Amino acid sequence: MEVRINCPSGCETIHHRLKNGAQVYILPKERNISVGAVVIGFGAADTEFKYDGRYYRIPYGTAHFLEHQMFEMPTGSAAAQFTSLGAESNAFTDAGKKVYYFKTAENFTECFRLLLDMVKTPYFEGGSVENERNIIKSEIDMYDDDPNWKAFFGAARQLYPESPISCEIAGNAESIAKIRPDVLYTCHEAFYTPENMTIICGGDVNADDIISEAERILGRTDKRKAEVKCLKTEPAGGEAEYNMDITLPRFCAVYPVEPKGGKAERIFLLRLLADYAFGEGSEFYKKLSESDIMNEPPKVEVYEHKGIGYFAVSGTACDTKKALDAVEKTMGSIRKNSIDERDFERELKKLTGRFIRFVDDCEAAVMAQAEFRNCSLAQIAEMMRKVTPRQLESVLDTIGEKCGVCVVRSNKN
Repeated sequence: MEVRINCPSGCETIHHRLKNGAQVYILPKERNISVGAVVIGFGAADTEFKYDGRYYRIPYGTAHFLEHQMFEMPTGSAAAQFTSLGAESNAFTDAGKKVYYFKTAENFTECFRLLLDMVKTPYFEGGSVENERNIIKSEIDMYDDDPNWKAFFGAARQLYPESPISCEIAGNAESIAKIRPDVLYTCHEAFYTPENMTIICGGDVNADDIISEAERILGRTDKRKAEVKCLKTEPAGGEAEYNMDITLPRFCAVYPVEPKGGKAERIFLLRLLADYAFGEGSEFYKKLSESDIMNEPPKVEVYEHKGIGYFAVSGTACDTKKALDAVEKTMGSIRKNSIDERDFERELKKLTGRFIRFVDDCEAAVMAQAEFRNCSLAQIAEMMRKVTPRQLESVLDTIGEKCGVCVVRSNKN
């Protein structure tokens, strides 16, 4: 067991690996609300895998469908049971993982037991799968009307046209029509193994009780998780354009990232680079705001999974061509020029302060730990104190020059 208490950053953590292979992170905080989560290493991009000597290729949207379906239990709706215990429950899926979680001011132990029972108990019977299919169809329609969602995935498909990393998380009407109970049972057996789980609890909780309950409920198992196909592929690059019923156009430019070195350090450096290049204090934003092209800084999303990654810059602009030209010019400039140390120190202090304030919140701390499952928050805080401008320059070498671009224009013009 690794225990880090009295950290200067306030990122106290207790880390323990259970005998069955599951990882446990405890984030002790004196709060009225406590949070429990289970992270499963199976996401929307994991569409091809080998398990128990067989090869499987599953429909797009399966991981997201399974996320929804896991709330159905032989004893009834898990969501309703959480509510009866006074807790809020939810879940989400991204390209490489799914997270099930609850937050509560009471009955933490009972909620924690329910959470573990839920993720270990597949129940896809009766008409529940068909009912869920109809719910997800409505969700797909909702995302199809979101211009930011449309811009990001439009750009991602231009960059990685042959990769599931660029496919929408919920799939589409055609793909989810192919999802049957046997597909869901197979994915549960292949991925919902203790070895592929990370348990995270934050708040006024008892570490020994959490570890004991997790050992008891999950038990010991010799089952191995599935072997997922590496997603590494050559970026293509290109442009796409859509028209929607919106007031201001959106843009998104997605650059490929070559995963090198430790994931936690690389993601942090890329986020620091995003603030340095495109944040509120950047030359990029100063010029575009003064020209009335943008009235808020662009959003930068950084992600990596199974050998493939991206650095996505997106925003709202009255002139998307000028905004995209400025993005490309900024990326070229930071590649050619050394990092300004004063600007670096300013952005590092801002990002570090934002991180410490962020993880002071119990739910936010649990979600941050869910993202960095093999590195504790205390380790990340320690890494922040040691980062240098040269490290920031080195991460630039991992960002490719080709990019996928998408613009969503207003059909009112």
